[in-house]
Amino acid sequence: MKELSSVSNPIVKAAAELKQKKYRTEQQAFLVEGMRSVEEAVNCGIVKQLFVLKGSKTASERQAAIIAAAAAEGVELYEVTEPVMKKIADTETPQALTAVVAKQSAALEELAAAGGIVLVLDRIGDPGNLGTMIRTADAAGISGVVLLAGCTDIFAPKAVRSTMGSLLHIPVAEGICWARKNGYEITVTCLENADSLYQTDLQGPVAVVVGSEAEGVSDGLLEAAVKKVFIPMEGQAESLNAAVAAGIVMFECLRQRLAGKGKL
Repeated sequence: MKELSSVSNPIVKAAAELKQKKYRTEQQAFLVEGMRSVEEAVNCGIVKQLFVLKGSKTASERQAAIIAAAAAEGVELYEVTEPVMKKIADTETPQALTAVVAKQSAALEELAAAGGIVLVLDRIGDPGNLGTMIRTADAAGISGVVLLAGCTDIFAPKAVRSTMGSLLHIPVAEGICWARKNGYEITVTCLENADSLYQTDLQGPVAVVVGSEAEGVSDGLLEAAVKKVFIPMEGQAESLNAAVAAGIVMFECLRQRLAGKGKL
């Protein structure tokens, strides 16, 4: 394991640049921080570089195993000082492990072939919400996630952290034109001219569209929708957080599928 102690080292500078979208696009890579997420990335075989905080190599058996697995995969390993780790990482108090990970973007054709449920996100600007939606989609067994124009970058550090490793499990693509062509029913969440979520059949191939909290789903998608659904609410709140709404819809899709298979 090589040692890096200078924040001016070219390797350090290149890794730190990944906090900016421009360089993530150029390098086709992004940062993953923390033991759990780094472990997932190592298991997926997509880690390019692993930075280990000096003095923490044997902090736990789990961490030692992650480092050993990365070494076996031929990952570039660097032991770095605290100032260097702070330079690379996005968090104020960096954890012991930070990795540079290769981007894995799914083709829309792969999502179409998978069938099932696809989550389509329209102008979701908050990285925490976006990451939470990816994590929830993973938990609900969603086939993939499609990000439309206006969404924040899913590979931004805060969004990546919010996925808690689920970004590495679920295919993410961009665009929507393929949905109807491949037999997906575009289903949007809205309030006007919509049916109750719990009275709508969502068992076929469905592209669930969730819009931003401020603006909702864009007009073009509303016009293209085959189904429009709303989430019944009993309390006095006017609306739900976008990530919460997405989670409710995704798990209703899952519930209907499990019920149809006699698993409930």
